[in-house]
Amino acid sequence: MRGGGSWIGLPPRTIPGYALRGAVVGFSVNLVTTKTDRLMSGNDADLLCKPGRTSGDTTNMSQTSSAESSVTEYVMNKKLGAIAMLLSATGMGLVGTISRGTTAGLAEADKSVIGSFLAFGRMTVGLLGFILILVITKKAGLFRSTRLSPTMILGGVAIGLSLGCYISSTLMTSIANAVFLIYTGPLFCALLARIFRKEKISVLSGIFLSLVFVGMLLTIGIIDFKNGSLTVGLDLSASSPEFPQKKLGDLLGLLSGVLYGLAMFFYGYRKDVDSIVRGVWNFFWAASATLVLSIILKPWHGVASFTVTNWMWAVALFLICGLFALGFLVVAGRNLPAVEYSTISYWECPVAILCGLIVWGEKLTPVGMVGGLLIVGGGLAPIILDAVTRKSRTSEV
Repeated sequence: MRGGGSWIGLPPRTIPGYALRGAVVGFSVNLVTTKTDRLMSGNDADLLCKPGRTSGDTTNMSQTSSAESSVTEYVMNKKLGAIAMLLSATGMGLVGTISRGTTAGLAEADKSVIGSFLAFGRMTVGLLGFILILVITKKAGLFRSTRLSPTMILGGVAIGLSLGCYISSTLMTSIANAVFLIYTGPLFCALLARIFRKEKISVLSGIFLSLVFVGMLLTIGIIDFKNGSLTVGLDLSASSPEFPQKKLGDLLGLLSGVLYGLAMFFYGYRKDVDSIVRGVWNFFWAASATLVLSIILKPWHGVASFTVTNWMWAVALFLICGLFALGFLVVAGRNLPAVEYSTISYWECPVAILCGLIVWGEKLTPVGMVGGLLIVGGGLAPIILDAVTRKSRTSEV
């Protein structure tokens, strides 16, 4: 571990090795931080991640001290936080279902690129919401004084592209596969942290990561059981009447996981930046990235064919899965300890899977089910172990 951060480089007090989809908004899991938590480690400084204020800027220091003081004195309302996190995770879990309503009637070719446009709309609404929060919390001055760094930009770009790939994935493969594959993000984040930051991976953590990796191979069909025998390999031509481009959808789901892990890796830097300030920048660069992706992929044919019903679904996606889900995420982050926050966030998985089963009549194959359980189990295990360890230490004291 380095400088008080987790071994995958997430902000202090997040679960070791495993962040959650809530990280898309770019703020620390636990907003109730101390001054020590907000300081950078030496590694952060080495990567040009310097605070946006200088020692001589007394005005900025005063604003920051005041903000830190008010945050530190805040008393968490766990009941409110739990309800907010459940609502947020539910909103996140509805992305696939609402996206399908948005794209009903579109050609398969349009569905493969429409994710960039829908992600752009979601990120833009999120940006407007966080700007509103910035104004309400009177942090505009802090925003102007905060220095923008490459890792802040890259984190936003990566999460924007991740969500674009994820939405397209939910349209081209089963929702279960899409949500399972984006949750491989922590695996790739851990590998990046090990390679570039030389962060250690314990034996136990390595086992959990291996479970996620095997689960990923099973989910996208690289490891499969056909006709009573084990097969290894990826058949890109495989399809079904329901999902003509299923393998491409699975690959986009995996790519969303890779980009999600990359985003979490970049989120490990600039711990000095205020949560709301980083959220604004995160959404700005995510919206910018998805706009550029839309210009490249040209989803305009699909967008032009939207009916009034399609646009109603799109607005629902932007509001429910964007503004409301991410707004409740802010409330949850302020009122829940990291362990509870992380655990409840996994509610997104059953919500997404149940929507696929009930609304869309999808079926989970035995191999896909095992793969999904390995991914979710590998992600939840360190959270649960961390909670048990903390509880035992508290009881000993």
